[in-house]
Amino acid sequence: MADPNELTFLEHLEELRWRVLKSLAAIIIFTILAFIKADWLIDFLTAPALNLDEPVNLQALKVPDTFLVQLIASLMTGLILASPVVIYQAWRFVEPAMQRSSRNITISVVLFSSFFLVFGVSFGYLVLLPFSLRFFTALGEGMVQSNYSIRAYLSYVVWMLLAAGMVFQLPVISFILTRIGLLTPTFLRRYRKYALIGILVFAAILTPPDPMSQMFMAIPLLLLYELSIFISKIFSKKESSQDESDENDSEQSEES
Repeated sequence: MADPNELTFLEHLEELRWRVLKSLAAIIIFTILAFIKADWLIDFLTAPALNLDEPVNLQALKVPDTFLVQLIASLMTGLILASPVVIYQAWRFVEPAMQRSSRNITISVVLFSSFFLVFGVSFGYLVLLPFSLRFFTALGEGMVQSNYSIRAYLSYVVWMLLAAGMVFQLPVISFILTRIGLLTPTFLRRYRKYALIGILVFAAILTPPDPMSQMFMAIPLLLLYELSIFISKIFSKKESSQDESDENDSEQSEES
């Protein structure tokens, strides 16, 4: 028998539309606020290139480049600052698929997801970005002067930082898939060796082709994968314990 409280397909689409609109509104608001401090953002994002041992010249090669780099930097900052709102809206949309949920779980998901996003972006800014810039500038050291388009440079920085932030969402994704029932710790352990190969390939694609940068990317990913197994194991046990408790309560109520 169908649940009268269950939403229809069109109602799900309507809910999704409103949650997307709320997320976009948050991103736009934070982007506008970040644009007010665009000059400071540009100084912050260009610091890794300007502080290299090999001098780097950042140039605006086209008329609108100065405005576009401010817009790109503001949009990236807006995405990061609005991430708690976006994560909250996404979680509330998929929450009905969970067997059990609570306010504490919702708060935990938003906090941990936001933490891992900021941690990943910080890791990309402090570790990945300087290493990749040193590698690329060292290739032509003494032969070629490093003159970069500031628009191309900012696009590269944004791609690097957001990719790092998304990769660090692996433990949160593991938690959600475990709650839904699509992921188990046994599955993660069974495919660990394949995940290792995938992580090494992904690290090789994401970083410059030098072993040091690849290891700096691969090691955190391996640790995140192990953390995902641990999280999946914890919440799998909690689900099993809760199911057994519910069955016992049901049997006791039937006997009484």
